[in-house]
Amino acid sequence: MRAYDGVKVLDFTQVLAGPICTQMFSLLGADVVKIEAPRKGDQLRSTLTDPEMAAKLLSPAFLTANLGKRSLAIDLKSEAGRKVIYKLLEDADVVVENFSPGVAKKLGIDYDSLKKRKPDLVYCSISGYGQEGPRSNDKAYDSAIQAASGLFTLNGHEETGPTRIGIMVIDMFTGVNAAFAVASALHRRLATGEGQYLDVAMYDSAMLLAASQMADFMVRGNIPPLLGNHSPTRQPTSGCFETKDGQVLLATITSVQNEAVLKAAGLAHLLDDPLYATLEARIENFDSGFELLSKAMKTKSTDEWLQIMNKAGIAVQSIRTLHESTVDPQLAYRGIMVDAGKLHGFDQALKLVGVPFIANADGPLQQAEPPQKVGQHTAEVLAELGCSKAEINEFVAINGG
Repeated sequence: MRAYDGVKVLDFTQVLAGPICTQMFSLLGADVVKIEAPRKGDQLRSTLTDPEMAAKLLSPAFLTANLGKRSLAIDLKSEAGRKVIYKLLEDADVVVENFSPGVAKKLGIDYDSLKKRKPDLVYCSISGYGQEGPRSNDKAYDSAIQAASGLFTLNGHEETGPTRIGIMVIDMFTGVNAAFAVASALHRRLATGEGQYLDVAMYDSAMLLAASQMADFMVRGNIPPLLGNHSPTRQPTSGCFETKDGQVLLATITSVQNEAVLKAAGLAHLLDDPLYATLEARIENFDSGFELLSKAMKTKSTDEWLQIMNKAGIAVQSIRTLHESTVDPQLAYRGIMVDAGKLHGFDQALKLVGVPFIANADGPLQQAEPPQKVGQHTAEVLAELGCSKAEINEFVAINGG
């Protein structure tokens, strides 16, 4: 049995934060019915990709956030569409939506409206800045939230200034936060029998990502400088170093680790120099210490340093490409990449990121149903609701599927 076998989720989300949230449940056994706009579907289906993939409405970004779901194409502005939603609600446990604040109410599928029909419903709204407040109606995408939250100013180099984080970190983290919120509400419902409304904001999630730096500012008024690839510890033995044939990242925190790096790099004599003899001295003389270690690191290859530093008990890694990370034997051992089968229009079977943890009762998830075409499961879902063949055909003719 998987954690959410028997749980039904109505998924009104698109792009990344919402779909990542609901995918956590689909991969752990829940029946997630993804409600999509007729024919065009989730806007992510045709974005962040090339024209060929966009034409198929199956962009890579869409694929990785919609495993294991069933697609139902519905015009939510139509009376027929709302009737289907209300019927689906009868045995649903969770609703997740990421419309702009106020849109769900206009469509008649907001929490207050649905709670009357399903009192124990867990309902999660995901938005940029929250459902209410002075900025609740501001438009939000990942990079905009990075800018608004101050994350931009925590990333970059002094020479080039602040820069955005290169991945959709706010979207992905918000999705995981939302999944945790829903899981918490379902746990609470087991004890109380009550449903709950959850208001999850990307802005709040960004603040949690920056909580350590935020605390430093709130307590000491300290604004961290742009460090590039240097460590915030300001230790010359921690950071990114060029080797004879590439780069490695050394991560040290304690004085013992500092000293181990210098010894492994053939610089043990520096520990007798007052400029580098103590942790405090090494931090104070960061520039000269980093320069000396950088010069030493260029004398050997990346593989040599990996062996030397690992033997010395130092956290060390080469700077890898995505390809290099995906062929790591550890990743295969963990089983985090799932087999999503072969989709129509693709030459090879899909291998995508699944659940990022292993539950001992289940083991790693090996397979997952791939995302399908817009409305591919419309007839199937309507049949489960007891609709006649004629009703299904009429509905599909209007909405697609």
